[in-house]
Parts: sequence; C-alpha cells; structure tokens
Amino acid sequence: MNIKKLFVTAAVCAFAISSVNAQVIKGEEAQTLRGPYETNRLFDNIFIGAAGGVNLYQGEQDHTMSLKDRLAPSYQGYIGKWITPCFGIRVGFYGGKARGFYHNLDAASPAPAAYAGNAFVDKANQYDWGYKQQFRVHYLRGDLMWNISNAIGGYRSDRFWDLAPYIGAGLAESVSPGKDPALGVKAKNREIGVTVGLYNMFRVCDALDITLDINQTVINQHFDDQQIARRREFLGNVSLGLAYNFHNRSFHRSHAPVDVTPFNNKIRDLNKALEDINGKNKKLQEDIDAEKAKTGNGKTVYVPGETKTVPSPFAVYFPLGKSTLADNQISSIKYFVETAMATNKDRVFEIVGAADSATGTPKINDKLGQARLDAVLKVIKACGGNYKISEKNLGGTDEFSKSDNKLNRVVVIK
Repeated sequence: MNIKKLFVTAAVCAFAISSVNAQVIKGEEAQTLRGPYETNRLFDNIFIGAAGGVNLYQGEQDHTMSLKDRLAPSYQGYIGKWITPCFGIRVGFYGGKARGFYHNLDAASPAPAAYAGNAFVDKANQYDWGYKQQFRVHYLRGDLMWNISNAIGGYRSDRFWDLAPYIGAGLAESVSPGKDPALGVKAKNREIGVTVGLYNMFRVCDALDITLDINQTVINQHFDDQQIARRREFLGNVSLGLAYNFHNRSFHRSHAPVDVTPFNNKIRDLNKALEDINGKNKKLQEDIDAEKAKTGNGKTVYVPGETKTVPSPFAVYFPLGKSTLADNQISSIKYFVETAMATNKDRVFEIVGAADSATGTPKINDKLGQARLDAVLKVIKACGGNYKISEKNLGGTDEFSKSDNKLNRVVVIK
C-alpha cells in the first residue's frame, strides 16, 4: 500500500463527495450548515468504535510470499470526539497478527544455526529459501482527523457517507508467538509508528455508523526482528466495523451579530415620512372641514369623523430565517396602530407575511411567512382596540423586489 496512492484516492473521493453534495443540498439552506460553528461542550459529539479486518506487513523480502499467505487477522477499538464538524481526535488500541518472510541467506542449508533460534520464525513452515514468519502486533495510537465531506460540502447531519483522512502516531509492539530460546521468554520489539489513513463513515441512523478504515503505518525495520538494508517497513490495514455516536450528536452554526443600523435608519426615515404624510393629511382635512363649514347650505351636512385619513402601507423587515421582532420594530408597529389604525376603525387592514423565494424550501418559507405575520399581529392585538383585519401569507416570494432578496423578508400592513 503506497502513501502517495492513499492521498490520490482521498482527493478523488473528495471531488466525488463535493459533486454529490452540490446536487443534493441545492436549495436546502435549513439542512446544510457552513461555518463558523458553535463550540460544543466537553462530552458532546463523542464516538466509540470497534472493528475487525486484515493486516498486511511489508517488510524486507516479504514480497517473496504470495499475498494470501501474508494476510493476517486484526482487531481495533477506539474512542474519539469531533471538536468541530471538520476536525476530530481519536485514541485507540490496534492489535492482531502479522506475517512475513524470513530469508535464509545460506541457500545450501535449510536451517542454518544463525537463524534457527530466532523467536519470530515459524521453523515448522519452511518457505522457498527461508521460513514463514509470524508475530503479534499491539499498537496504541492517537489520531488527528479531518472530515473532508463537511469541509467541502458543509455540515449535514443526514449525510450518508462521510470521509475523514487522518494522521496518527503511537507506540507499536511486536511479540513473538513462542519463547526466545536464549532468554526463555517471548521476544518483544517496541517502536514508534506513524500512520496515515482514510476513515469512512456510512450512516445507519443518528447514533450508529458502519465504518471502513484503510491505513498505512510506517515503522522501523527492526520491528519484525529482521534487519537487512531498508530502514523503514510498513504495516497496512483494512478494517470494517461499527461506531456509536453519543448524545449530543449535532453541531450548530454560530450566528455573528447582525448590524441592524441600516434597518433602524430606514425605519426612522419611514416613520418620519409617515408623520409628514399624516401631518399633511390632517391639514388637508382641516381645510376640507373649513370649506364645508363655509359653504354649508343645508344640503351638505358635515359629520365629525366621517372623512378618514387613508394610511400608507407599513412594512416590517426581518433578517434571513428569523421571525422575531426587535424592540424598535415593536415600537414602530405600536406607533402605526395608534396613529393610523386607531383613526380608521371602519377600514379593513390587510396584513401580508412573506419570505424570499431565493433561499429555503417552499415548506420552510410558508412556515416562516406565517410566523412573521403572527409576530406582527400579536403586537397589534396587544395594543387593544377592535380592528378589522385580514391575513395573507405569501410564503416564498419575489413580489416586493426581484433584485434584492432582503426586501421580500417582510410583513406589510395595508
């Protein structure tokens, strides 16, 4: 197993994942989250796993043996934590067996004395110009993991396949199957190992994943108790298993503070314009009343309150995905009720709720438009008074603006 090939495979998988994500998540803003993300608590997003598979040791002269004779069983258990949707840590114990070839340098002698006492050699299994070699492997390792699926496609809690390349290091131990004749105990070698791998997670449900772990470990040549020329040897592994994800399993996007100054300024300007219009309407009404009083001849009778000031439409704008009202918006709505609706109680006011059609799904936008409408209606009812009101929810729309989506996230009273 070649390290270069491992990373080429990871790159190809990454492009495949990003392509699939681009097709699946288009238009689903509510399900796909991009950073920055909120920091999770210490015991959030913890996972444990267990797996079994095969080891392939790549030592000196091991290529002399057939592949099937070199494969050996392996097992692993680990615990980890996703710190963010993209980065995680893991620590685990990786064990099993390894098999290889112990070269007989003296072809004329089937069992030279120089090698007959080596505890890693299976003397009962002569193979070609040497012997089959086998030993147990124990490996305690820590990993740094990068979820490339979330990094490229954004975090999705319901994604079926997540791919996480990782790099790790730890202490590896090889143990002979039998006792060393010279020492009377099992022979052991301990070396530092460095591992690169691909951790695949296939979602079964929120709590459970099927895992496929493919990795390659670089280790000192002395690990198999045989030294010829090469300074490094390799231990490849492929394992299939299960991983359980403890609660809490999800991540949330960090919402940066929104600068509402432009909206406040716009509301202030609209309120000032409304006051000016109401002032002009009041002056016009006074002039009409004065003219009626001057020309009254018994045919036209003026009844106070008969002529009403017709209010201009009133708009309340919302941030993306929100339906809550700020204090200044509540004050503006109350002012409109007191100055416009209270003086036109015979008029039917239509309240229209909307969300922009460019983001979100139709179902989400319908729910969001109704929630915004209800929020404004709640403030109107809290002001008291018996007003004639009709409600209309547009859901996702571009009725108010086709070029600026922010203007479609609105409730209009008209």
